Amino acid sequence: MTPEAPTLDAALHGREPYRTVAVTPGRLREARAALSTATSTRLDAVSIGTPHASLAEVAALAELLESGQPLHEEVSFYLSTGRTVLAEATARGLVEPLERAGVRIVVDTCTYVTSILRPGTRVVMTNSGKWAHYAPANLGVDVVLASLTECVESARSGKVVRDDTLLG
Repeated sequence: MTPEAPTLDAALHGREPYRTVAVTPGRLREARAALSTATSTRLDAVSIGTPHASLAEVAALAELLESGQPLHEEVSFYLSTGRTVLAEATARGLVEPLERAGVRIVVDTCTYVTSILRPGTRVVMTNSGKWAHYAPANLGVDVVLASLTECVESARSGKVVRDDTLLG
């Protein structure tokens, strides 16, 4: 999802694509496996929105957190977003439920380039392929790539929870 190019035509400016890649459930499973380095169900933190969560992603996270179990006390939960999105999310009442749930909001930076994760963090779940790619080398952590829903359910349970039916 690219906010500045919400459609294929906006992204390509009328040009033909250089290459078309079919995204299949099998390819999604392969990418998820390649970008996930954790081998157990241990979970220390969740990092969403790297580099920056869109307003739609903030809204989806707020909706997921408004009902259900609270986040597990031993799992830190981070949401990275830009200041413009944060201002709009605040105006729409989306930030308060996140903060009430215990989400730490990180503005204009990513949790894999700034010292934000608490000391001792070893395993982090993310919905960002970019975070999953860079964090192991940048932070020395293991990563689990997952959907937003899986991230929330895992943060609630205190361990990695996966739903492979999401990948077809």
